[in-house]
Amino acid sequence: MDAELDGVLRRVGWRILPLLLLLYFVAYLDRVNLGFAATAMQRDLGFSNALYGTGAGLFFFGALVAQVPSNLLLARLGARRTIAALMIAWGCVSGATAFVHSAHAFLVLRLLLGVAEAGFYPGVIYYLTIWLPRGRRAGFTAGFLFAIPMASILGGPMSSWILARGGTARFADWQVLLLMEAAPAILLGVAVPFLMTDTPAEAKWLSESERGLLLRSIADEPVVKDAAVISGGLAGHVARFAAIYFTMQFALYTQSFWLPKMLHDMGAAPRWIGWDVSGVYVIAAVGMLVWGRVSDNAAGRRWTLWVPLVLAAVGYFGAAGAVGSRGIVLLLLCFGLGAAGALGATPPLWAQVTEGRHTETLAVTIAAINALGNLGGFAGPSVLGKLQDSFGSYTAGLIVAGVGLVVGAGLQMMRRRDEQPV
Repeated sequence: MDAELDGVLRRVGWRILPLLLLLYFVAYLDRVNLGFAATAMQRDLGFSNALYGTGAGLFFFGALVAQVPSNLLLARLGARRTIAALMIAWGCVSGATAFVHSAHAFLVLRLLLGVAEAGFYPGVIYYLTIWLPRGRRAGFTAGFLFAIPMASILGGPMSSWILARGGTARFADWQVLLLMEAAPAILLGVAVPFLMTDTPAEAKWLSESERGLLLRSIADEPVVKDAAVISGGLAGHVARFAAIYFTMQFALYTQSFWLPKMLHDMGAAPRWIGWDVSGVYVIAAVGMLVWGRVSDNAAGRRWTLWVPLVLAAVGYFGAAGAVGSRGIVLLLLCFGLGAAGALGATPPLWAQVTEGRHTETLAVTIAAINALGNLGGFAGPSVLGKLQDSFGSYTAGLIVAGVGLVVGAGLQMMRRRDEQPV
């Protein structure tokens, strides 16, 4: 039975993961390409570091407002239609950012981008729980999240190449960058309804016996009784996992939005900055995939979340020292460790969040944790920008990121051994 199920899951993986990875690659690139446009945008528009950091992070307030409604819509309408609409919307908003001329327009469009993208990431996490039994979710989630380092591995050099070519008679270099990288979201949004299958029961590319085996493997999982939800246990779990996720997003988005600018300020050649960022995420990608496999194979999973968080904290503390000493190679290695740890913690976090939950409550649970945790994506870039303006150094902001990860690891360590899964 296990061998037969493994074969079905391999087919499922090859069918749904490449498309999900491509979609999230485009989503993440549209979210963070501002980091590569930042220096030129600030040059042309006169934005301060504090304003840039606030705008970069304001995306996550938009996501907070729209995330739960978007995920409920996906649960009702299905992934194909919902994700297609979201992609077209965020592609249009991302492209419109190329035309901002004022601080207010910049902040409003970043907020709207968050609203447009809000349902995609938690929607895919929910989508994977529909398709996969519990014991396989961490590995598949790691495969999906591979798009994050890939967006920097491939997107970094691509963004640097676009900027190096300069602007046109009508558009500045950063405007060309934002427009070119917004177009794929719109095109893929049109194609998604024809490429995606909503549920295993609708998968015509599986045989009837394969569909039955897959559905039984998911239906046979133990679930938390609804009484436990009513008693308030769910609220505590949401709060704990949201707080842990907050610390991870604080660190990751501080790095995503500020690393290219750090390298520029430390004297790195502009044409090599994208390649430097790419190298950091090669380290992160390998670490994340390895840890996703470890998480699937581990008998007890609590440590699979706090161990990578501790490693990530070490990386960000090291980066704080490296940026002060202006050691670019050391900075890149430390950021590689930090990103590997924070990204590596993500698959086991979502595996534990989705373990044993009823489908009816799962969409809201995922969206709530993601929405609250993603506020770290606002706080991180914003805090570092304000501290950099105040002290003229990136060191303090990176220390704050490291301390946050230590707190997140501590929250996971404090979970009771007999605590019900979320």
